[in-house]
Amino acid sequence: MKKLLLILLATLMSLTTMVAQEKGYKIGLFGAYNQCPIIESNQQTSDGIRLVTGSRFISTTKNSSYTTKSELYFELGLSVSQMGNEPLEYTLDVMAVATDLNNLYVFKDSPMLIKLYDDEVIKLFCKEKAEDNIGEVVSLTYNIHRYTIIAQYKISKEDIEKFKKGIKKIRLEVNAEKRDYEYKQYKKDEVGAFLFEEYNLITKALSEQTSFEEGF
Repeated sequence: MKKLLLILLATLMSLTTMVAQEKGYKIGLFGAYNQCPIIESNQQTSDGIRLVTGSRFISTTKNSSYTTKSELYFELGLSVSQMGNEPLEYTLDVMAVATDLNNLYVFKDSPMLIKLYDDEVIKLFCKEKAEDNIGEVVSLTYNIHRYTIIAQYKISKEDIEKFKKGIKKIRLEVNAEKRDYEYKQYKKDEVGAFLFEEYNLITKALSEQTSFEEGF
C-alpha cells in the first residue's frame, strides 16, 4: 500500500507543480512524456543576487528504473545563480520522495555519481545538508507520511555539456546508504538531453534579467 501511494503521490506532486505553469510535458498511460524544461522560478534582488530554477525531469516506470516497489522516487533539474559580478554557479537539484522511511536526508559533501552512455562518470558533491524529519501526513488511516527533500549538487558548465551524451545511471548517498537509479529513453524523453536543454534555457533567462533601476 505504501509503495503504491508513493508512486501516486510522487506523480501527482510533479503534475501539480508543473501544471500550475505552462505544461512541459504530455500525459499518457504511463505518466509524463515528451518532456521539455520550463522556467519554474526567475528571481532577482536589489542587492545583486540572481537565481533561475528550471523544472525537473519526471521519472516514470518507462523512462527510469522506478517501480511501485521502489523505496525512493527521484526527479532531476538544474538551477543557476549569480551574486553581483561573480561567475555563474550551476546546481543539479535532486528531489527525493519517500513514504516507507521515518525521515529523509543527504549530508553536506555527500557524493553523487552520474554515469553517461559512454560510461564516463561524473562525480558531484552536495552543497548543504538536506533533510526532512517531519514529513507530511498523506493517510491517517494507514499512518503514512511523505518525506521530501531537494539536495543541490554544484556542477560545472563543462560537466553539464557532457549530458548531451545521455545519462544512464546515478548513485546517491541518501540516509547514509547508497542508492542507484537507472534511466532510459522513452519516446523522445532522455534525462541527459532534458538537462542540457534546461542548461541553455536557464542561462538565457538569467542573462535577460535587468537591474532593479533599469526602465524606472
